[in-house]
Order: sequence, then C-alpha cells, then structure tokens
Amino acid sequence: MGTDIHTYAERPINGKWEAMRELDNELFGARNYDVFGFLANVRNICAVPAIAAPRGLPDDVSDFVRNAYKPAHQEHTPSWLLASELLNFDYDRTVEDRRVAKQEDPGKPSTCGPGEGRMTTYRELLGEPFFCSLERLRGSGAERLVFFFDN
Repeated sequence: MGTDIHTYAERPINGKWEAMRELDNELFGARNYDVFGFLANVRNICAVPAIAAPRGLPDDVSDFVRNAYKPAHQEHTPSWLLASELLNFDYDRTVEDRRVAKQEDPGKPSTCGPGEGRMTTYRELLGEPFFCSLERLRGSGAERLVFFFDN
C-alpha cells in the first residue's frame, strides 16, 4: 500500500484564509517519497532533514481544507508551509541521501547509516517535477500550502 499527498494552496482574503480550488492537489501531488520526506518527514527513506517538522492543520485553515481532512479515513500528518519558506529554501545545499537498494529486492529501498549514503543536493534529490510545482506556486499568488497524507 502506498502513501499519497493532498495539497491545498491558500491565500488570505478579507482577513480569512481561502482555498485556491483551482490548485487542489496540483502542487507537489505526485507520489514521490523524496518530496514527502522533505516536506514532512513522511516515508523518508532517504533520511534527509525535512524543511520543517509537521505542524498540524493551521488554527485558521480555510473551511474547505478543514472539511477535506478526515483522519478517520487514514489521513495523517497534516502540516503547512508558507509559500515564502518553500520559495526561499536553499535547494543547492548538499544533503546525504541515505537510500540504498536491498540486495534481495532492489526495487524496495531501505535506509543506510549516517555517512554511508551519497552526497547530493536537495535540487537533485527532489527532481524537476518538484520545481515545476514550485514555479506554479510562485505564480499563483498563494501564500500558504496546507497538506496531509493518506495510506
């Protein structure tokens, strides 16, 4: 069973956060465990430091997103990031990718110990689709990304 992400861009309108429905699950929405690890330490096989620890749903989250989150349906690890946090992060910083292929099942990676991985950058690790979503976020006018995962 895999894990998926649900993403919602929000912006403040008249002092209240509103979901930008045209972007529902369009940003960072592909199943990519490297991205999930970076965003919230979910399925973090690479063991890279996340941009931030999961924060839960914001107290002032839009009604639409609050109603979309249903933990009884295996949804978990809600969090949020400001667009500025994602846009200003140093993606050229080096990081150790600790993912290794298992000899008995090369398609099922595991995590090696510290210092046994491969040095890379966040940019290389996250890949082009992540940066396409980042550019969409930049051009959208969204100020916050709220997200959660399901199994």
